[in-house]
Amino acid sequence: MTFAQTVFDYLPLNVMHAYDININPCDDCKVCHHKLGCKHKDAMNIVIEHLIEADHLIIVSPIYFGALTDQLMKIFNRFQQLFEAKFTHQKPVTTFKTITLLSTAAATDKMFDGAKLTLSILKSLFDAKKTFFYGLTDTDTITDIRIAYKDKLSTIKSTLKKELI
Repeated sequence: MTFAQTVFDYLPLNVMHAYDININPCDDCKVCHHKLGCKHKDAMNIVIEHLIEADHLIIVSPIYFGALTDQLMKIFNRFQQLFEAKFTHQKPVTTFKTITLLSTAAATDKMFDGAKLTLSILKSLFDAKKTFFYGLTDTDTITDIRIAYKDKLSTIKSTLKKELI
């Protein structure tokens, strides 16, 4: 969160914390393949409402075992209904000007491969005009990323400020 707060301190953001969202996992029931929507009636509809209202999607997640957090992936897996709406029913739900992914990993850049693939899939799903990926490595050994990555954070912030405002 320090990474995100440092980079986006100039923006009024509508923040949703994945661990605060109570949703059921996708169980591949195929309901959304046959009709718009999902069989689950839970907080996912709130997530989708926020997506529809937004021009930009910003995702922040540490990397655990080469992937984004389980709770975030549970939400992304429920995007299957959005995939079906767009590609099966030809009724896309929303688009984004940009999708930005900020991530941290205790290890090397190789750990970000899964997150980058997820970003690519999201770009296709939401017809994003641009995507940005920023990862900070070796973060378990760093006491304060604002100091250790001062120059990199400044560059990231400057780039995104131009794109998001």
